[in-house]
Amino acid sequence: MMKRSLLIVVLFAANANATVWDHALTSPADEAAKDLYDAKMTEGDAATITATIQSASVRTTQESVRRAEAAYREAAALRPADGEPYFRIGHLLHQIYFGCDPFIVRLPTCEPQYATPVQQAHIVEAWDEFEKRAPLDPRIGEILLKRALLNTRLVNGTARDHDHLEAAARDYQAALDRGDGLSATRGDEQLLGNLAETYMMLDRLDDAIATYLRAVSVGVARGSTIYGLAVALDRDGAGEQAIRRILEQGAGGFDTFQKDLLRGSVFFVPRGEEQYYLALSNEAFGNYGTARVFWKGFIASGVHPEFAPRAREHLERLHKTPVHAEPPPLELDDQ
Repeated sequence: MMKRSLLIVVLFAANANATVWDHALTSPADEAAKDLYDAKMTEGDAATITATIQSASVRTTQESVRRAEAAYREAAALRPADGEPYFRIGHLLHQIYFGCDPFIVRLPTCEPQYATPVQQAHIVEAWDEFEKRAPLDPRIGEILLKRALLNTRLVNGTARDHDHLEAAARDYQAALDRGDGLSATRGDEQLLGNLAETYMMLDRLDDAIATYLRAVSVGVARGSTIYGLAVALDRDGAGEQAIRRILEQGAGGFDTFQKDLLRGSVFFVPRGEEQYYLALSNEAFGNYGTARVFWKGFIASGVHPEFAPRAREHLERLHKTPVHAEPPPLELDDQ
């Protein structure tokens, strides 16, 4: 059976470091070091191609990834100022574990259990090292959104959360800055919505609301963007405006938002943040019993304690509100 592999296209950046390296070779030792660097990069590329064979087992794929990463790191040690090995490490790991496109290829590692926080962190670190060494490389633009999403997913309620969110905000803003600034696009709406959500996680409500409003002004905003704006408004004390924004989306918008949440098309960090969205939206549509469940869940989760007082205000008010028959609460995946 013929084995098929992904076509790996590695873009080489013509940077100043390469020129300095090539012109600074003045001894056989320098020549030998360059030859060894080239050999290690070639070794890494060969292992990368092996890692992308569709019919390979998970074990074979991961072993090839390990060999590729090791070879690239050896090359990086030989040429510390060069960012290319780090770009290839990040590109490989992202493709293997996070860049899975079922319409193109299905690698054996394209399952959630392999896309671990450890792998996410390795990709972020590799691309950070690449950018540090080659800040003007045009490929930086290709990794901004990917790195921002990885940093966002690394938020888990620990002391590192602030650093990850700040890094994500920088990447979202950088991606927006790289646009031509002349015409807004659907991609801009997504970037602005993600940036606004990141600002809210950093407790920068004024910036979050302003950025959400920019996202809405782009055109037809996604339901998740509108819901994000509503949550930001509510947390800023504008509860009536928040409810109105949600109701403007109608029951269809509410249903779509819940389905997107269940499918993982939208996600919130840290775990528990999504309960604020579900509490507020259920309250907007009169599902007061369900809203109480989610308000209590948000408070009990302990995430973003700065917003817990506002959640308690909702809960206290709903305790005085009669409850009618309503659908059962949305069951969230605990995995």
